[in-house]
Parts: sequence; structure tokens; C-alpha cells
Amino acid sequence: MGPISEHNLMIFLIQFALVLGLCKTIGYFLTKMKQSSITGDILVGIILGPAILGKLFPELHTAIFPDNATQRTMLETIAWFGNLFLLMEAGLEINFSRIWQQRGDAVKLSLADLTLPVIISFVPIYLLPSHYLVDPSHRVLFALFLAAVMTISALPVAIRGMRDLNILKTDVGFLILSALTMNDIAGWVLFTIVLGIFAHGSLEISFIVRLVLMTLGFTIISLTLMRRLVDKAITFIHNRSGESSGLKITVIMLIGALFGAITLKIGIHSLFGFFIAGTILGEAKHVSERDRFVVNRLVYSIFVPIFFANIGLHLDFIANFDIVLVLIMLGVGISSRYLAAYLGARWSKQHKSNLRMISIAHTPGGEMHIVVGMLAFSGGLITEKILVSIIASSLISTIIFGPWLSFTVKKLRKHLFDVIFRENDVFIDVEAGSQEEMLQFMSSTVAQRSKLNFEQVYQEVKLREEHMSTAMGRSIAIPHARIEGLKSSHVFVFHCRHGLEWDSPDGSLVRLIVLVITPKDSPNAQLQILQSMADTLRDRQTAQSLVSSRDSRYIWASLKLGIDECQECNLRE
Repeated sequence: MGPISEHNLMIFLIQFALVLGLCKTIGYFLTKMKQSSITGDILVGIILGPAILGKLFPELHTAIFPDNATQRTMLETIAWFGNLFLLMEAGLEINFSRIWQQRGDAVKLSLADLTLPVIISFVPIYLLPSHYLVDPSHRVLFALFLAAVMTISALPVAIRGMRDLNILKTDVGFLILSALTMNDIAGWVLFTIVLGIFAHGSLEISFIVRLVLMTLGFTIISLTLMRRLVDKAITFIHNRSGESSGLKITVIMLIGALFGAITLKIGIHSLFGFFIAGTILGEAKHVSERDRFVVNRLVYSIFVPIFFANIGLHLDFIANFDIVLVLIMLGVGISSRYLAAYLGARWSKQHKSNLRMISIAHTPGGEMHIVVGMLAFSGGLITEKILVSIIASSLISTIIFGPWLSFTVKKLRKHLFDVIFRENDVFIDVEAGSQEEMLQFMSSTVAQRSKLNFEQVYQEVKLREEHMSTAMGRSIAIPHARIEGLKSSHVFVFHCRHGLEWDSPDGSLVRLIVLVITPKDSPNAQLQILQSMADTLRDRQTAQSLVSSRDSRYIWASLKLGIDECQECNLRE
């Protein structure tokens, strides 16, 4: 490979502008349709790649995407950054300490997610004809690898789907998030081990033991010792740079690169290093929701579209599309993950009305399956037909996930429940110096109005806030709790004189707080009320007018309208 010439640079800039521009254009329309933009990214690659442009206009395709090592490497370098940063961003969305507090039910769900898909999918994959395999003598390793792939659910896709339906921050939403997070961590450990065995080419016991010990050792050291060191480093930077995200974002990227290099040095793939780096960075107390948002926008605006489009640029998707193989991968994948989550939810004694919702949230393969498949293909571990089937089944499972989950939530068995929300439940110009003071004031008010124990209310509200910030942006938060012994659901509104730090995703200080408390034995009440509140506050103009208003009657009437539209809510004033 020779030096980069001005012509190489010109072609690269044309490629970059064309690919990224088309990705963002198609992604914009897909986002409007509540679909993942990644579908559009891969579609752009297929259109510009050998499957369509290469067949219809071969000379134009060769001119834009010439077949020489120097030119390919330039775009592939950006694509590799997209791959690595995608895994780091996925880890950054995880707060393991908060998730671990939910470990009772989440561990049961995660154990089912990790074991049953492997058991269910191993046999049909093992029985695939030999022409689908790179080396038929490695049939057991091949089946084990694809069975391990089936355990990974698309956490980012599930988060987006639940956020669109305003159920992400409900109790059942947090349970799903916790289980998928544990599944992601354990699944990537398992995948890293299986990939290492596959690359080694044999089931040599000494190699497997060494690989398992290295992977588990790196994971444990990272989640304990390295987590504390990284937290101290981020705290040191935060104390000297203030709220400015720039330096912290730089350090986040550097830590990802460092962990990627370490894993490569010890014989583990760098993707796992970036994922673990993101996971421990997500634990740092001074990595805020706003910092996560900035990293997310940086990664998904530039690098990730190039990565997924680059897949299509190198695959003849149409020539390698095998409908039977796609249906097998799709059917085995969705059914095994759905059944595993359903049985796990039954095992953890979840409410019957939530079983289908929990199960569906585990079905999409999404970008994680594609990343795993591309990595295996680039290492010569699977054929092009298998990779295309993984991509196609992942995209289909992602496309149907949103409508399927939405339909299920709307068709939940409805029960009429009482909701108390009076005009005097709106408090204006509340004085509080911190989130802690505000939680205490709200809990005291709830205890007096609802004749409950203050400590019980305070601990439930505080614990829920520790699990996941209830700030929704635009200076609004909707904290909530399910209280033992409460007879009817109750809504309170607190308008703060001064904005409070609430770890808001847009970095705004919270001024309008809508507190929702519901009976412990009525999980659907919380789901329905939070959905109605979020729908009302989703409108930017409505949200701004409520935050700026100091008229208690106007605030009460506006939010009351949202509760009135909830068909299951029997509003009592």
C-alpha cells in the first residue's frame, strides 16, 4: 500500500460525503417512522455497493469506490472507529451499580436469556447444510458461535422503543433495562470466549481455560479496581473543568482506546475492551446524562453510519440473500429470545400483564447482531450467506419490534383505577436547595396528604431516583413510586422557585416536578399515568408554558386534561 495521494484524498472525501449524506437523509425519514436509522445506513451501503450500483453502473461504481488497498483502508478506518465507539457507547448507557440493585428479578431474567436461546437454537443451527459453513469440520464451534449470538438482544433498540412509548422509566421498563444490561455484559463475555475458541480452531482445553480466565479476569478487574481509578480520574477532571463536557468527552474516548489496546495485548478482541470501558465510565458519578448524550450524538452522527454503510459496500447482498436461511435465523432468534424472557419473567413472578411486554423487549437483534456477524465474517469464521442472513434477520426483528411492542402495550388488559389529583395538589414557588431537599419535601407532603409513613414514601421515591434519573429534559422531571398500603393513585405537582440539578439528559435544571405515586399491587396504574403525563409534556410549547407558569390552576388544568384522556383513569378531584 503506497502513500496517500491528493487523488486518494479527493475520492475519500467524495465517498465520505456521499455515504454520510445519504445515510442521514434516509435515516431522518426512518426516524420519523419510528424505525432505527441503522436500517437506512445498511440500505445505503447495499445501494452504493456491488449489489445495485456495481451491477447497474459498474464504471461509476469503480470510479467512486476503486478496488485498491489504499482507498479501501481510508474509509474502513472511519468504519472501524464506528464499530469501536458503538460498543463503547453501548457500555456507557449502562450503570452497573444501579442495575445490580435490581439484581433479584433481573438476574433470573438474564439467566434465562443466556441459557435458553443457546439450548433452543443450537440443534437447528447444527443441522444446517455444509455449504453454509466455512469449514464443515468445525460444525460444533459454528453452532455454538451462532447460538451464542442468539443470546444478545439489542439494548439500544429496546431503550428507543420503550422511550417512544413512555415506559422506559416505569418499574417494568427499568426491570427490562436491568435484565438486558446484565445479558449484554454476560453475553459479550461469552461471545468473546466463543470467538476466541473459534479463531483458535480447536477445543484445546488449555487454551480454553486460559482464554476464559483472561476474559473473566479482565472483566472483574475492570468492574472493581479500574472502575474506582476511572471514577477518580473523571472526578479530578470534573473538579477542574466544571460543567464543560469537552475535556471529559476527550478522556472518555482515550479510556476506550486504552482498554481496546489492553484487550488486544492479552489476546481478547478490542471491541470487548471498548465495551467494558464504556461500562465502567457509565459508573463514574461525574459522567452525567448530558455527557452520555454528547457521546451518543458524536458516535451516531458520524462514525456509526459509516460503519454500517461500509458493510453493504463490501457485500453482494442480493446474490447472497437466502430466504430459507433468513427465515431460519429470524424464527430461531425471535422465538428463542421471546420464550427465554417469558419463562424468566414467570420465574421472577412478574405480573401477568407484563409478561408479553417483557418478552417482546428481548426479541430485536439490532446493531449488536450485525456487529458480531461482521466481526466473525472479517475473521473468516462464517460465510457471506450467513452474514447476510444475520443482517437481514436483525433488521427485520428491529423493524417489527416497535409496532409489536406498541400494539401489546395498547392491548394490555385494562383495569379502571382511581387517580386523585386536586387543584391544591399543585405547589408553587417551592424553596429547595438540592434534589435531596426536594425529595424530602415531596415525601413529607405525600405522607401528610395520603396518611402514609414519611420514611416509607421517602425511601421508595429516593430509591427509584437512584436507579434511574426521572428527569425527561426541558426542566421537567416525573419521579414516581409504588407504595405498599396505598389505596388510590395520587398525582402531585411541585414548581420550584430555583432550578435543581436532576441529571437531566439535556443538562437543564429541573423546575417542574410531577410526582406520581401508585399502589404497590397495581403495576398498570403507574404505566398508564406515566404515559399520559409524558404524552402531555412531550409537546414543546406545552412543556415550556408549564415550566414558566406560576399559575397553579393553569398547571392543574393542563395536566388534568392528560389524565382525563387516560381511559383507565377514574379521576377524583
